[in-house]
Amino acid sequence: MPDFAYQLQLSNKRRTVQLLIRNGAVIVRAPKSICRQWLQSWLQQKQDWVYKTLAVQPEAAPICWLTRPTVLLGGKALAYQWSLAKKSGLARTEQAVTLYLAERISKKRYPFYLQKLWREYLTTEAEQVFGQLVTDYAAKMQLQPKAIIIGDWRSRWGYCKQSGELGFNCRLMQAPLWVARYVVVHELAHLRHMNHSAAFWQLVQAFEPDYQAAKAWLNKHQHELLA
Repeated sequence: MPDFAYQLQLSNKRRTVQLLIRNGAVIVRAPKSICRQWLQSWLQQKQDWVYKTLAVQPEAAPICWLTRPTVLLGGKALAYQWSLAKKSGLARTEQAVTLYLAERISKKRYPFYLQKLWREYLTTEAEQVFGQLVTDYAAKMQLQPKAIIIGDWRSRWGYCKQSGELGFNCRLMQAPLWVARYVVVHELAHLRHMNHSAAFWQLVQAFEPDYQAAKAWLNKHQHELLA
């Protein structure tokens, strides 16, 4: 699996593979019968080009934080609202999320600070969730990561460095827990196999048998998570 998010479009009529980037989104068009293992390997070879192209492309139009009706958390759409208060903060229930902006903030900066509050909340949640998941699965897989980094990226869900450092996207907190768990197993598996070989996928499947469903969920919902 390449370290960037992409949308896969399969067609019975297509005979070739096409990789393109539109409005900050990576799109892969391929024949329906294509070998997925070959496709993953091919996309991994294209990572440098994808990152360079994304760096110079304008991003997709952002969601309006002043009017959006919901936010995604744990794979569930929660009602969203915001209001002014003496100080900025966030309140969450099982059904809704409310963001509070300090009254001193200028109106033109409202969208920026609303999004900032949400990203900070996701990062705090991610530090706890990924910290526990990595601890649990590193023990099960008998692996020893050296460090865990939580980031906010528009082009990848996670990474694994040869130094043993693992990185995870805070936006994964918007996905179901089983999807985040797959990403943890995926990156941990790279500590043993720094590639996407058959042995790598066998290791992933041994600890996350439904990994294909998690990959499919990410491909389907990536635009919601990365908006």
